[in-house]
Amino acid sequence: MATEPESLLRSPTPSAGPNGRATALNGHTRGLVFDFDGTLVDSYPLIEEAFAHVMRTHRLDEAARALFRQSRGLPLPEQMKLVAPEMWEDLVATYRSIDATLGHARVFRGIPTLVRKLHQAGAPLGVVSCKRRALVEGELEAAGLRAYFDVVIGYEDVTPPKPAPDPLLAAIGQLGLSRTHSIYVGDSMVDLETGRAARVRTVLAAWGLTPEARAAFRHHRLWAIRPSQMLAMVLTPPNGNGHRHAA
Repeated sequence: MATEPESLLRSPTPSAGPNGRATALNGHTRGLVFDFDGTLVDSYPLIEEAFAHVMRTHRLDEAARALFRQSRGLPLPEQMKLVAPEMWEDLVATYRSIDATLGHARVFRGIPTLVRKLHQAGAPLGVVSCKRRALVEGELEAAGLRAYFDVVIGYEDVTPPKPAPDPLLAAIGQLGLSRTHSIYVGDSMVDLETGRAARVRTVLAAWGLTPEARAAFRHHRLWAIRPSQMLAMVLTPPNGNGHRHAA
């Protein structure tokens, strides 16, 4: 399984545009849009803890846990509808009540350096999440990262949510980018489906995935096993039409 494809590692020297902005060789500014959970922050331990509380409170079985994990990346209400359609609203309320007490997720090592360097290079940056925007912005503020992102789109901002392409395309539009000069970075099947639907080059953020989880993505061609690889990715021109490798 190729975790370091040539398209990530063998790139021409990037050029710098006016005002130091990062540009592709054809002069167009390039930018990144990130997923949040599992991509910028290692939130899954807290997510698992919150759902364990939901299981105890509502006496759910291991099949419910499996459904919850399999639907990772979807909005919380959609996950709970899959877990227990007859009482999903109660599950959401229980989850959110405990989640508010668990504190902030750990930022992945290398992410602060990555976003700071991309920001300094002038690359437009955004976040698209199935989490509510206030929660995402609160986490970014706590990590000292909010100022680096020009756009943050949460669950309530664009309908339908991921894996529909609408939130990603909205972020790209607000950043003033074209699809061919955008890169989407995410860690779940929902993210890959979102990028494919939007026809945007999509990189799997594999730095937070276990070996077992990585196996599910073995057919995806663009990987980054370290956040530092994304710096080279955004500062060099796209391959072909900018999305053919995102499938």
